[in-house]
Amino acid sequence: MNQGRRAIGRRRRPHAVAGLVTTIAAAVLLSACSAQNGSPEDTKSIDCRPSDALLLAFQAVPSATYVPCLSTIPVGWSLGGSQIRSGMIRFWLDSDRAGVHAVEITLTETCDTAGAVKTSTTTAPQPGIARYELPLSLPPRFAMDRFDVFAGGCITYRYAFAAGASSLLVFDADQALSFFDRPRAVRAAKDLLGLTLCGAEAPPCPG
Repeated sequence: MNQGRRAIGRRRRPHAVAGLVTTIAAAVLLSACSAQNGSPEDTKSIDCRPSDALLLAFQAVPSATYVPCLSTIPVGWSLGGSQIRSGMIRFWLDSDRAGVHAVEITLTETCDTAGAVKTSTTTAPQPGIARYELPLSLPPRFAMDRFDVFAGGCITYRYAFAAGASSLLVFDADQALSFFDRPRAVRAAKDLLGLTLCGAEAPPCPG
């Protein structure tokens, strides 16, 4: 009976399954290119809604209980590019005031927070996330690293604004960024695609 329902679900959403398969194939090709030609770039947006890119991001870092995603991008900001490959996802934002590649967001299993200061628990962005900040440079050229550490993952934010850009643009960039938790991703993979998302809070990934 379950197999029958799964088959029906897949027939109703062939475009979704095809999209996921296409994305996975593209990621494999990008990983192969990376080994030969440096870091490949893509323009796939990891939005805060169930999509093939979001699910692929969870599979890229299967230990992570959260994935960073884009919610509402403020006026003057845009997605500059992205990477999704085994063990890492990365995307960055451009700004008409803060400059090109003004903010880079990277998810990995672990990160080095040496020198960074843990912020108040009242500023934690989500339950179970510890936030650290490391100021690197004050205006006229603002730069800062921020780290969100949680079970199975770490998100690194690198703010590197153009000379003369206000440090207050950090708040604009933060409006664009949010999180998607793994339990919702597991349900989305099952409900939308009839697939099992392996990793944390789900069946172990092969190998």
